Amino acid sequence: MWTCFKCGRIFKKARELFDHLVEQINNNIGKCEIISIPCCVHLFGKYDFLAALPKKDKLEVRFALDRKLISPRLKTCVAMSARVFKNCFDISKKEELDNEFIGWLKQSYHLKH
Repeated sequence: MWTCFKCGRIFKKARELFDHLVEQINNNIGKCEIISIPCCVHLFGKYDFLAALPKKDKLEVRFALDRKLISPRLKTCVAMSARVFKNCFDISKKEELDNEFIGWLKQSYHLKH
């Protein structure tokens, strides 16, 4: 479980989702290093490719691609530059970490910024 160092809230579901996410990445994409900072957790392959923000009952996942994804699953997309877009998703259950989502993460993992 994650416990917020500021408010003491426990994020049990977000931790389960995060552990499953890391497992899927390590098994299907490549090894990654986990760096925890106060606001979120970053995953590094060759680059910083993903940020995960624990929420009460979900995990907000942000990753860069060379395009804005067109998907009803997309929460928001922010242009970081003319060639890089930060795509944001809310993940509430393990089943949402499906082949389509893992495919997007694989593209982000190998994206050269």
